[in-house]
Amino acid sequence: MTEPNSLMSADDWAAKATTTVVGYVDKVRSMTTGKALMISRLAVYGVAMALLAVVLLILLLVVLVRALVVLSDVILFEPGTVWPTYLFLGVVFSGLGALLWKKKGA
Repeated sequence: MTEPNSLMSADDWAAKATTTVVGYVDKVRSMTTGKALMISRLAVYGVAMALLAVVLLILLLVVLVRALVVLSDVILFEPGTVWPTYLFLGVVFSGLGALLWKKKGA
């Protein structure tokens, strides 16, 4: 009857050793692979958000141009002329560019 107890303690020792090794392996994996996975996910989501932001910015610019063309047709100029819109946006973007260029030197 002492043999089953010794086998039980040997099995218990093996289970404890396995649990300890698995615990250390999980800890090392979470410290290395876990951080790499988190960083790679962040990079992928960041690139996806940047692409969506660029597309959204372009679409908003198109909507702005179309709205200004319609507005200039209705209020100020004869229908079909787009030069007032281009002139307005040219002045706005040139002003913003000049302001940013001035801040670059400061």
